[in-house]
Amino acid sequence: MAQSNETVTITDTIKLLEDVASLYLNQKFSDITLLIDDQKLYAHKVILAVRSPWYQFLLYEDPQNTNLAETNVTGVNIEALRIILKYFYTGTIALPSDVDLTLQILGLAHQYSFTNLETTITKKIQSLLNLENVCAVLNTANLYDLEELLQSCYSFIDANASEILGGDCFTDLSQKSMIKLLERSTFFAPEIEIFKIVTKWFKVNNDDGALVRQCVRLSWMTVEDIVTIVRPSKIFDCEELFEAVAEIVGVKAKSTSARGLYIVDENIATPQRKAEVISGIRTTHLLTGKGSVDPYYYGEHEIDGKSALVFKLGSPSYFNHIRMRLWDADERYYCYYIAVSLDGKKWRKVIDYRHISCYSYQILFFDQQVAQYIKLEGTHNTANPWFHLVFFETYLKTTIPKILDGIICPDKNVATPNGARVISAVNPSILLNGDFRNYGGSSGFTAHTIGSAGIIVQLTQPYMISTMKLLLFDKDNRNYRYFIETSLNKTDWELAADRRHEVSKSWQNLVFKERAVVYVRITGTYNSDPGNKGFQVVHFECPSDE
Repeated sequence: MAQSNETVTITDTIKLLEDVASLYLNQKFSDITLLIDDQKLYAHKVILAVRSPWYQFLLYEDPQNTNLAETNVTGVNIEALRIILKYFYTGTIALPSDVDLTLQILGLAHQYSFTNLETTITKKIQSLLNLENVCAVLNTANLYDLEELLQSCYSFIDANASEILGGDCFTDLSQKSMIKLLERSTFFAPEIEIFKIVTKWFKVNNDDGALVRQCVRLSWMTVEDIVTIVRPSKIFDCEELFEAVAEIVGVKAKSTSARGLYIVDENIATPQRKAEVISGIRTTHLLTGKGSVDPYYYGEHEIDGKSALVFKLGSPSYFNHIRMRLWDADERYYCYYIAVSLDGKKWRKVIDYRHISCYSYQILFFDQQVAQYIKLEGTHNTANPWFHLVFFETYLKTTIPKILDGIICPDKNVATPNGARVISAVNPSILLNGDFRNYGGSSGFTAHTIGSAGIIVQLTQPYMISTMKLLLFDKDNRNYRYFIETSLNKTDWELAADRRHEVSKSWQNLVFKERAVVYVRITGTYNSDPGNKGFQVVHFECPSDE
């Protein structure tokens, strides 16, 4: 019988895992004992070392521990150590519902460099965050510098600041946790309430170096708070209080920034968030969302250089985006500016379109602000001396477009039916409908008569533009000549492309120096068809989608 030279591989991984698992807490073959709470847990050096770099150093690389037979484990209870020790031997773990116990296991996973386990436990704890345990979790996250868990704690605390300040868990925070929390401007609550909780914390904790005390922003309290609550506590000396009062009354500039509500991707200008319109006429629907579907619900103010629509948010808040709709049932346009304020007295402009034509939907982005008041003042209306607004929304967006000189630099075509209109042309609705395939004969294009006013496209608001694309009618051999200008006010025009001295056919891809644009005027000067005095454009993009 012929012999086979084939190698036979036999795998018995399950039996191997069972054998290793059987060594868990087994005194047999044990060569290291973990001492905790006057109890002994038996283990095996080779298992601990091969699974954890921390034990590898302790048991095999540290010359002082060559013959180590026992080692103390402190800072955790025995149940946490048993659970993590089982993970050494089996690679599996059953996380308890007790958050305090889970935090101890997380600490051991971090100490023993179980990175994947640390990540899994972190996600588990994130799902269990509540008002009772968030301070303990924050301490653990700070102790081990667990950034993802820290951010989850901060987000939870920011969203529930008033409830947490009303509880008792704050006194359990470590000095490091307290400092890092209070340093954040997004931890929003009245500063006097923050001072009160800091005072409670002082009674049971040591503030080494007065670092927690320095996090209280005295200048954002009222003078009454300083005199009646802060001064009697004797936590701050008179000189510090005098400096704070000087900043409160405006004698000195503020030395600290304001705290504000930090809510991402949610409209904060709503009645549910206690926002209100405090100046203007017929403002009932501006913050309800009803105006977004019915343009005949609108608020207004007289354009007289004194009046404005003023919105008061429920609290000082962070935001960088405003979305609103100007009344647009006809072809009028408006000019306006937007300013923000913390106190309703000192204003700073974030949008300045006082000399720029705008209509319909306004999608506005600007540098992140913290404010409670938003003033929208119309400065011009081509139809009458009133400024009309259909709805108003305010957001903090994590992702914003590129902004240059306060104007959006779009990365896709904004010359669409929702973002622009044709105000001078024959068949104006065709140019922006997006259909550049179904045209021919005498249909499917927008046109103007050569020698008359060109085709004028108006964008809803200014955009920074450096490219355009258009399709000239090309169903025969005709060619054209033309030029394109841009403007912010339909009065002052700037040349963007000059094709008056060259033959142009079909698709035109244009690149020019970036500039702010509201109006685009396309003027044809020549059509090679001798019987045709028209300049025909099938499709237009601004900026080019290419």
